[in-house]
Amino acid sequence: MNVNEVYLGELLGSKISVTQSPNINNNGITGHLIDETRNMMVINTGKRKSRIPKRGTLFKIQVNGSSYTIDGDIILMKPEDRTKEKRRIYKKLRGMDRNEKHRNRC
Repeated sequence: MNVNEVYLGELLGSKISVTQSPNINNNGITGHLIDETRNMMVINTGKRKSRIPKRGTLFKIQVNGSSYTIDGDIILMKPEDRTKEKRRIYKKLRGMDRNEKHRNRC
């Protein structure tokens, strides 16, 4: 499974952690993804349920024994619409790749 397939697949039940967030209090939150809405991820940490906004947040997710980093801005849509929005997701991913290459040249 590659990272593109992770963006399109079902994420519920996966182990997830917040690696980078605009709210520094959310950094490092780890647990299982129990709910996902258009704008939020709900993570069960064992002690409490944390609602993390997708916008501007990087998540590290474990799927089938492999670990992937996903950008919340790319999955900023209803989870049931993600499989229908394959072209839009791939376009965002290609744009991200170009931006990273441009940053590396500067």
